Amino acid sequence: MTWTLVSWGLVAMILAGLGVAAVTDLADRIIPNRVVLVVLCCGVGLRLISGPWPLLASVAGALVVLAVLSLPASYDLLGWGDVKLIAAVTFAQAADRMIALLLAVALAGGLLSCLYLAVRFVLRRMAARVGPAAPEASRGGAVCRLARLEGARMLANEPMPYAIAVLFGVAYCLATA
Repeated sequence: MTWTLVSWGLVAMILAGLGVAAVTDLADRIIPNRVVLVVLCCGVGLRLISGPWPLLASVAGALVVLAVLSLPASYDLLGWGDVKLIAAVTFAQAADRMIALLLAVALAGGLLSCLYLAVRFVLRRMAARVGPAAPEASRGGAVCRLARLEGARMLANEPMPYAIAVLFGVAYCLATA
């Protein structure tokens, strides 16, 4: 694909949308539909620059991804917001690179889950030695409060914010395209 100013703008908007999705997923464990829609529209715009046939191939690929990921989401193994976001980002790459994109997202998710498991292990060890700390929501800035909240979520075995993995997987694929 020839990278024009419009292409660069659409890619920047996709990455910005994924950044918003990652932050809201981390803070509230929700991915707003408006953010998914922005990512989807920007991806469709990227495919339209290439012509109508690449767009149709991406639509078919996104429908397959949506159908396949609906199964684990129906058993609460994956969040529906994550499913919609992953299906939307398939438009960010050409259809012939969709498998590479999905593998990059899966690899980023695997690395993120390894990080979560390691931090959970450390937090449990610390809690066993020191005892559970009383929550101090007023101490520190927003980042410190978010870190304490995420630590509590890790200790409670809550699901991880997979939009972070989607962001890093897409960013990697776009950077290596």
